[in-house]
Amino acid sequence: MSLRAIASMVLLALPTTAMAEDAEPALAEGCTAPCAGYEVSAELQNDWVFAADPSFLRSDALEPTLTVDLFFAPTDYLQFVTSIITEPAVEPEPGENTTFEGIGTYLAELYTAVEAGPATMRAGKFDTIFSLASEVAPGINATDLVSEFDADERVGAEIVFDFDGLGMDQTLAATAFTTDRSIFSDSLFTARGRTRLSDGGAGNTDGLSSLSLVLNGCRGAEPIDCYTDGDFGYRLGFRYQGAGEPTGEDVEEGLNPQAEQAYLASTTASLELNEMTLRLLGEAAYLRHFDSGPDDALVLTGSAALEVEPLTYVATYTRQLNLVGGRRDSREHLADFEVIYEPDEERDEGVPFEGTGWKLAAAYSFARNADEETAHIFSVRAVFDFDGDVELDAP
Repeated sequence: MSLRAIASMVLLALPTTAMAEDAEPALAEGCTAPCAGYEVSAELQNDWVFAADPSFLRSDALEPTLTVDLFFAPTDYLQFVTSIITEPAVEPEPGENTTFEGIGTYLAELYTAVEAGPATMRAGKFDTIFSLASEVAPGINATDLVSEFDADERVGAEIVFDFDGLGMDQTLAATAFTTDRSIFSDSLFTARGRTRLSDGGAGNTDGLSSLSLVLNGCRGAEPIDCYTDGDFGYRLGFRYQGAGEPTGEDVEEGLNPQAEQAYLASTTASLELNEMTLRLLGEAAYLRHFDSGPDDALVLTGSAALEVEPLTYVATYTRQLNLVGGRRDSREHLADFEVIYEPDEERDEGVPFEGTGWKLAAAYSFARNADEETAHIFSVRAVFDFDGDVELDAP
């Protein structure tokens, strides 16, 4: 991975806190059907690459992200969900300074969810469940490396079963999917380009040729809330993505795309220390034929977050070992240190919108790619979010 790609992950990363709650489909809570609701997250983020090798990759970027999640629940067991994101839609040139440039709007999710007893099913366009670190690890840049093996913006169907076992709440999610190549894969205002079969890549196939199985467990809370509310949790996952078509680069290099197989194990724990809370996360993922390529990857992540309200101090480290056949293996590193300020739940008193919240974060990140290029990044981010719902009963 080039240093340009590392910087782009910082500039174009999606807000993990906004999307983590959608990791597993859940019908509206606290909303009597028929009803509709919304969640809005507005972010302003500045990333300053103040030291880099090579030096011409230094840059400064100020960019917004606006995420609007909408739902409509005509009954207690049926829900229609959509997520619309406005953010930088194109990758900046290496070392380019940007301010509110290349902004595009795209449909990130559009699906129908149905609840039937212990099972919840959804079908449409959505982000598949896999990396736990990518979903819940707090911070601005902490998940930039692990998010590279997410399978987001897929079209397919998923079913999640809830059950109890070993004294824990558990869920088992099974998903069949393919890459979204519809008109919704493009963006408005600034076009990011419609995805096509000729683009290649794992899972970019004709038909639902990819699948995943993910088992979650939690003691002390539901699995979807385990990182913030549970005492101990885990995730075990397997994912198969069919091989995409060969790209022009593959043909030039004589490469034949392969199906990707991914294996994942994650665990979380929460410890109460006087008036502080320590949240720990560890994850290991092995990807065979990463993104349909000839190489494998082993990705290890560790995170510790110390919550001393209203501040949270976060340290995260990710190391990716690229297992290159017939050549020397390479390594990628991302170390991230952050502090997050978030007022308590009474912050919404006197604010014009019900359910309003805000937070500020600052981060220092150090990244080194497979070519041993390095970047030192200082980031700040302000987040303002609010939500609400309205019941639609006829008068």
